[in-house]
Amino acid sequence: MCVSTCVGVFCSKVQECPLTVSPGRQAQDITQLGKIYDIAGITSTPVNDTDMQEYYNTTTERDYRVLQFFKGPGLHSTLCSPAPMWCSAGTTVQPTMVLERMSRLQCKRVLEVGCAQGFCTLFLAHLCPDVVFRGIDIVPRHIEIAKQCGQGESFANAQFTTCDATALDAFEDETFDLIFAVEALCHLDTPQKRNDFLTRASQRLSKGGTVLMIDGFRSPVFAEANPQQQLAMQLAEKAFYINEMPSKNTWRQHALDLDFDVVEDMDLTAQVLPFWEQGWRVAHFALNFAYILKYVCMCFRLTKPAMANFLAVATTAHAFQDRCTAEYGLLMLQKKK
Repeated sequence: MCVSTCVGVFCSKVQECPLTVSPGRQAQDITQLGKIYDIAGITSTPVNDTDMQEYYNTTTERDYRVLQFFKGPGLHSTLCSPAPMWCSAGTTVQPTMVLERMSRLQCKRVLEVGCAQGFCTLFLAHLCPDVVFRGIDIVPRHIEIAKQCGQGESFANAQFTTCDATALDAFEDETFDLIFAVEALCHLDTPQKRNDFLTRASQRLSKGGTVLMIDGFRSPVFAEANPQQQLAMQLAEKAFYINEMPSKNTWRQHALDLDFDVVEDMDLTAQVLPFWEQGWRVAHFALNFAYILKYVCMCFRLTKPAMANFLAVATTAHAFQDRCTAEYGLLMLQKKK
């Protein structure tokens, strides 16, 4: 109880801190991160689907429980400005955005790709009992948890199964009015993966059906950013086990090639930055003790995914700052009739 109180007081004080990301603090943080991590090795080593699944299996059982203690349910960024800790309202913003578009399009069958533990699908299934919901994820443990959370009559209209987004071979006898993903399609980090996904999505969508993604993206001006800003984004990508996050322009080109129209594009970077700045303030403070951190990691043999999470928290806000190398937003693609 004493430890929880101390942690709570510390995090509250961090939240009240006026410190914000800046180029000077970015350079300082990267220097300190270099005392803990092999930065050159991280940025030059490709990650694969096995690495990504190991990461999520580990974080599901431990690190995300800590995150949920502070921000509420939902394994995605909080959209709330300001974004108070222990406020779960921000985690419902993304599924509420999906709900608004579902209602407008009068969707009756909805598939979530990369559903994780099922938060968004179950949130929507409870509010829309007459709509059929399906959720898929590549991580079997996520699906186990989603099924456990989805027990009961309130969620009778929701089903979950393990499936790769590039195959979409689950629920093969069903079509959908909407396929959506919240912070999942960023993992489709090669042209082939994105083409496979949109090709299969087109086959599974009803006439005029839509793909809706709410996610982080590489900034369209990434190549023009200075090397430190690019490095912050590259470290954040590798921390999330992504080789190169697609930009909105990349998705636009895929959509054009595969007979989709871009029907909505919304920037949400300003809304997500306060959430990531909160985590950054904790990381920025901890980096004052970089060598101690490295010693603690060695003594307690902290796993690679745990170290990746700290790296993500330390760098993501820098990547989002001024949208120099990253942006967050909503993109909706409609299958041409």
